[in-house]
Amino acid sequence: MAFNQTLSAILRGRWLINEQWAQDHLPLVLLMLQGKSVNFISEPSNNQSHVKSNIPLSGYEGIRLPIIIDPVTMQQYSLYAYANGVGYIPNPNIPTNSVAVIQVSGPITKYNGECGEPGSIQLSNYIMEMNKRDNIGSIVMIVDTPGGEARAANAFVNAIQKSKKPVLSYIDGMSASLGVWLTSASDEVYFSNKMDQLGSIGSYCTLFDFSGYLEKEGIKMHEIYAPQSTDKNKNYRDAIAGDDSAIKTDLKILVEGFISFVKTSRGDKATANQSAWDSGKMFYADEAIKLGLADGIKPFEQVISKAAWLGKRKK
Repeated sequence: MAFNQTLSAILRGRWLINEQWAQDHLPLVLLMLQGKSVNFISEPSNNQSHVKSNIPLSGYEGIRLPIIIDPVTMQQYSLYAYANGVGYIPNPNIPTNSVAVIQVSGPITKYNGECGEPGSIQLSNYIMEMNKRDNIGSIVMIVDTPGGEARAANAFVNAIQKSKKPVLSYIDGMSASLGVWLTSASDEVYFSNKMDQLGSIGSYCTLFDFSGYLEKEGIKMHEIYAPQSTDKNKNYRDAIAGDDSAIKTDLKILVEGFISFVKTSRGDKATANQSAWDSGKMFYADEAIKLGLADGIKPFEQVISKAAWLGKRKK
């Protein structure tokens, strides 16, 4: 049985995720915990709601790749092209000042998922690669995510902040919890329609106590610590025993950093309305814009045009 990165992250990690989404998917998690088969159909690379391409790439099978769009004609280009005797190379036919479109959908984990979804490390690499492409002037992230692992934030957020080319976020569905951290790092944030949602700024973790299950299976577990290791795993052991204060303190520090980042990134308007959004509430597009968490509602084509304009301006 192959090591499942996603299941491992669920069992051990702190999460910045919309709880309703997580609870709705709990039956699948329970099946995996029981060792039962859970079959997922891998997404074809570049299967995006706004842009589609089916060019297979050796080494990228099943991994969702960025798509390049010419903002003048809205024609789509593949990131790579095939050259006889060379293999796949950067596509030389991409027009100047094109816009790279990166899809950020589903729960965001640090490593690539089992269904072809890129993890935050891979997404960060995409941002860095787009910055090296002379014919790409800006980047648009299509966002539809309930959030993800807390440890998935740093690499991706740093890549967005350090990008020398404008990065815009286009929310097409939901940007919850960790999703807000990512969109706040971008230059501008837009919704596709009024029913899109943003929010759930906060964090929580799940602890699984397997002692009852193991006992039922006839397994008695003994934990033996070195005499010096009085604080090793103490937070976890205290929480299982009923005292979760230390874990709450840890989560408090994480969320304080999260809120501070959103305030700093989104500016005075978001700072003035902090008490309305820092408790973990979800907002529809109009309210999120009023609170300073987003910049407007636009069709996809207009966001591409705005990104291209910003790209020229930045040059």
